[in-house]
Order: sequence, then C-alpha cells, then structure tokens
Amino acid sequence: MKFVVSDLDGTLLHSHNIVSEYTIRTIDKLVKKNVNFAIATGRGQQGVQGILKQLGINPYLICNNGANIYTPEGECILDKRIPKKIVTEILKEIRKNNLFYSAFLNEFYFHSKDEPVEDFTSRPLFTEVAVEKEEDIPDLNKIIVSDDNPKVLIELVNILKNKFSHLAEIMLSQPTCIDIAPKNCTKGTGIENLARIFNLTPDDFMAFGDGENDLDMLKTVGHPVIMENSQELLKDFFSNVTLSNKEDGVARYLEKFFNL
Repeated sequence: MKFVVSDLDGTLLHSHNIVSEYTIRTIDKLVKKNVNFAIATGRGQQGVQGILKQLGINPYLICNNGANIYTPEGECILDKRIPKKIVTEILKEIRKNNLFYSAFLNEFYFHSKDEPVEDFTSRPLFTEVAVEKEEDIPDLNKIIVSDDNPKVLIELVNILKNKFSHLAEIMLSQPTCIDIAPKNCTKGTGIENLARIFNLTPDDFMAFGDGENDLDMLKTVGHPVIMENSQELLKDFFSNVTLSNKEDGVARYLEKFFNL
C-alpha cells in the first residue's frame, strides 16, 4: 500500500475531536516510512484545522464528502457544488419536517434565522450567515442535518432519498447526522482524484471508515478497513475489521500492517 486515507469522526478521532498520542506517533512513523497519508471527511476544511494541529502534519484533505480537495498548502483544487435550485428544494423539505440544517459553502456557514442560538455558536471558524428564507442560500458544498434522535433522522433520510437521490448524494454519516453532498461526489471520487494526482490507482490505497458516507471510498480502494464501531451497513460489505475508534483502531491496524 502506497497511500493511507482515514475518515475522522468515529474512525481516527476519539470523542470531542481528540487524536490520541498513540495515533499521532503511529501516523508520524507511517509518514517517515514514505507512505502517504490523507484525511477524507464530511467536514469542511475549517473543521479540520484543530485536528491537523494535533497531528502535526499537513496532508491532502478530501473534505465535504468529496466535494472539495485541498493540497497540503491549503489550495482548493476541487470545488463541487449542489446547485441553488436543488438546495432550496432540499432545505424546504428539511424544514417541513421540523428539523434545522447547517449549510456550507467554503468558509461560509448558512442557517435558518429561526434556529436556536445554542445550535450554531460552536462554529467560530466559519463566517456565519443567518437567512430569512431558503431561497436566499446559494450553491453549496454540503448540507448537514443533526438531531439527537436517530429514529427521526432515519425517517428523514428515507424521505430525502426518495425525493432527491437523483439530484444529490444523501447519506447517514453518523446515527445523529445526515450528510448531503453534490451528485456524484463521494469520498470514493475523492480517492480517484488523489490517485490521478499521484499517478497511482485506487488499488494502491488503504482506507478506514465507519459510516455510510465512507461506503463508496471503502469500495473504491484496494484495502478497505472498517471500525468495530461501524454502522451495520458496512459490516455487510467488508471483512477487514479493526478495533473501535476509542481503542485506537486505525493506529493499531497501521502498526501491525506496516510493521511500524
């Protein structure tokens, strides 16, 4: 394997955005062994900066589930968007179901003016825009819907897939989070783009993930690995299973596979 790509939430991270010291040391050893390392996440670039500081590296970033790719220097070399007309329709459907959305375009974070303040004050790295109506929101890289009740989100994701799956990528990235990305933009297409940049094939890649938004990436690479805490959907597809994110499953697997 010439390239390792890891998801963040539920995979590389413990809870609360923490990367363990053991994982930091292991990735450092991996990179020093001339194996490339990249991150593939549903987060935007701004949401990854604190994690990069912990890791002490500047890797390639596949962000917003493949809608954006950033070089180690921070240059955006891919910027795919959900068209404004489709954005409006999807956001109206979300509000019709009495849920709130978080909508992202590069460094801009859009939300409904009706959203309770406590729901959006935790995004200090973004330029916040409160909108009166959904028609005020432009093309987007990503939409997120979060709720503490997984049953509510399962119902909504099914509604959204039935109405909009031909127009956007809609997936349950975590039990409490729905991710919506531009059509034909996944972490898997992000891997394919990275492979072209490095003159490799996806078979040269190892990838780690735990959620539905990792499925296409895991199907794309030559060596897919899922976490013990993965959604059941992934366990139907893949046999390589490592320990949970809270047990440093990524680092444990890398250490053994690459003899670090």
